[in-house]
Amino acid sequence: MKHRYELQLRYSDSDQMGVVYHANYFSFFELGRTAMLREHGIDYYDIERRGFMFPVRDVDCTYLKPITLGEQIFCETELVELTKVKIVFEHKLLDQAGEIKAIGHSSIVAVRKDDFRIIRMDEHLPDVFALKDI
Repeated sequence: MKHRYELQLRYSDSDQMGVVYHANYFSFFELGRTAMLREHGIDYYDIERRGFMFPVRDVDCTYLKPITLGEQIFCETELVELTKVKIVFEHKLLDQAGEIKAIGHSSIVAVRKDDFRIIRMDEHLPDVFALKDI
């Protein structure tokens, strides 16, 4: 399952040279990840109202080329693994011509909101676990 999200770069995303600050790439991955889930009917706020959360377990990024202000940038997100307790995504940041600027991965785990104990999505969040079949 893949999703493409157009990023809206802000002046505050960049440094004085107009290059996007490296830590902001992780926010871009989050935007892509949440947009993908939302497109498939999974809303983080609804998950929290139900008593669960998806904290990030790990995230990485390989920077290939700088992103500069004024570029049209897209975050392509692909769900690459879904187990009973975690979801793993691959992210690509690309420009309008399709040139890859960065590649990264992130994983989130399903936990109880009140005590952060890991839960099984097949038991507690079957709608999320059903993404496995898409």
